[in-house]
Amino acid sequence: MTAELEVLQDAATRLERAGIAYMLTGSIALSYYAQPRMTRDIDLVVELAGRLAQPVAALFAPDYYASEADIARAIAGGGMFNVLHLGQLVKLDFIVRKDTPYRRHEFGRRQRVRMPGFEAWIVSREDLILSKLAWAGDSGSEMQMRDVRALLAGGADRKYLERWAEELSVTELLRKSLDAGHDT
Repeated sequence: MTAELEVLQDAATRLERAGIAYMLTGSIALSYYAQPRMTRDIDLVVELAGRLAQPVAALFAPDYYASEADIARAIAGGGMFNVLHLGQLVKLDFIVRKDTPYRRHEFGRRQRVRMPGFEAWIVSREDLILSKLAWAGDSGSEMQMRDVRALLAGGADRKYLERWAEELSVTELLRKSLDAGHDT
C-alpha cells in the first residue's frame, strides 16, 4: 500500500495548497479505522462548488492524467471523476460533495488524522458506516456489510447512527449489522 499512501499524500498536499476541502473515504478510510483490505483506488470527497474544471485539472498536471471534461461534468452534476497517477498507476476517485443536509453535516464532521508520514482529512467512523450502508443498500454488496460490521466492532455513536440511518433509509441494514453481534 506504499504507492497508494504516497499518491494520497501528494494529492492531499495539492488539494490543500489550492484551498480545496476534501476528506478521505472508502477502503483506505476503512483501513484507518478497522482491518486493512486490498483496494484498487483512493476515494476522496471534495468540495468543488463554484470551481472551474480547468484549474482543478491543472492542479494535477503533469504527474497525473485528469480529464477536464470529466471534471466539468462532475462539478456540474454532483458526480465523480477519476485522476490517474502516471508514475505509480494509482487511481483517485474524486466524489463531488453533494449539497444535501446529511452530506454537508458529514463533511463538517471530518477529522484531521495522522497517516504514515503526513496528516489528512478523513470521514468520521460513523459517517463511513452510514456511507457503506447506503452503498450496500444500492448494490446489495456483502463486502460493504462486512466493512460495516468491522467498523462497528471498534465502537461508534449509536444515537448518531440511528438518527442519520433513518434519514438515509438504511435503518434496517443498520439494525441487521448491530444484531450481528457488534453492538455499539
